[in-house]
Amino acid sequence: MKLIRVTALAALLAIGLPFAAFAHAKLTASVPKDGSTVPAGVTEIELKFSDPLRITVVHVTDAAQHEIALKGELPKSFAPIVKLNVDALVPGSYKVSWTAVADDGHVMKGSLGFTVKAKEPAK
Repeated sequence: MKLIRVTALAALLAIGLPFAAFAHAKLTASVPKDGSTVPAGVTEIELKFSDPLRITVVHVTDAAQHEIALKGELPKSFAPIVKLNVDALVPGSYKVSWTAVADDGHVMKGSLGFTVKAKEPAK
């Protein structure tokens, strides 16, 4: 009888663990999009996730690895969309690295990159 219970428990865990691994929030979109090129003047970066989470760390860096200061604090609550404000970004390449925690305590990390191009001269 004990062997049957242990076997049944092992089978339930084997079935349940793969689903639990897929249950964590993922970055589903961003503005600017990962890999995109956008016009100069970007002042907001938006991260959209599949489920609410709490962003704990964000670094925005330029191509020379200089940190771009965020305007304001990171949100303290769990949310599926996080908006980060920065001073207008000048032309160049940028990387956004983030760390977040889900409501189940799972820690996630990710990054994305985009390029800001110079404004076209008026004709």
